[in-house]
Amino acid sequence: MIRWVTKDWGLKLISLVLAIGLWNYAVGEESVEVTRTVPLKIHVQNPNVSVLKLSSETLQVTLVSQRNLLSDLASVEIIAVHEIGKEMAKAGEYTFQIEAREIKLPKPQIQVTSIQPEIIRMTLDELIVVKLPVKPKFVGEPAFGYKVATSQIQLDPNAILVQGPKGELEKLDAVSTEPIDLVGRIRSFRRTLSIALPSNLKAVSESLIDAHIPINEEFEEKKFLDVAFKVLRSPEKNDVIEIKPLKVSFVVSGSKRQLEKLTPQNILAYVDLASLSEGDHEVPVIVALPEDVTMKDKIPVVHVSVKKK
Repeated sequence: MIRWVTKDWGLKLISLVLAIGLWNYAVGEESVEVTRTVPLKIHVQNPNVSVLKLSSETLQVTLVSQRNLLSDLASVEIIAVHEIGKEMAKAGEYTFQIEAREIKLPKPQIQVTSIQPEIIRMTLDELIVVKLPVKPKFVGEPAFGYKVATSQIQLDPNAILVQGPKGELEKLDAVSTEPIDLVGRIRSFRRTLSIALPSNLKAVSESLIDAHIPINEEFEEKKFLDVAFKVLRSPEKNDVIEIKPLKVSFVVSGSKRQLEKLTPQNILAYVDLASLSEGDHEVPVIVALPEDVTMKDKIPVVHVSVKKK
């Protein structure tokens, strides 16, 4: 057995190398068909017009490649570029056909066999520049009990110059910043923001916005109806006391966080009768309120009649 392995080992080694080479050649020559979604870029050479609308901004391109070039197809971005010559000087609608040479491929061995759609409809419009105000775009909400003080927002600059197709710009009354995350915020903050524009528009003035976003605590009112109160009096006194009414209503204002926790059951309300003499009295109801919460209207008052037993 060993003699068979060692006999003519040189010829056996050459045969092995040839077999491996032939296998690699066969695998490399095998053709593979791949379909890719390719973005369509339009280059307009006429500086007075711009693309307003395209019937499709992407193409379905079918490619044929050797198997060993598949990695190039997977890792490299493929785009289609169509040039619009200076002869198209007027705004209007045009159609054109995408050709295989306009598909930018990583290797010349890769071939284009199909492009869908073949015909693209395009609308060109007059290129203009307008000044548009900047508006912040918010995402999410601040923490409970806090809000953005919209009237105090500061943007610098608060308007920019934007260039683009006339038909597109006439539909806009403002431009937005990139999204500003508000989730869980309780304090004011400052950010440098860019402007979010459609692909056929561009800023021709300063497009970085210095933004100050004020976050304030929310304050509101809350009404309490028929709240029972306690009566405080000296234990040694045994006068007959008559109180009307036995429940009171009132409105408080303050921090939304504090008011959310405040219920009729956990409000401490009382009248102090310890120093009252015989007769009729108007006695204020004392309401113990948490910090940042105050009585909005007048303090509720009850009528107290004290008589000797």
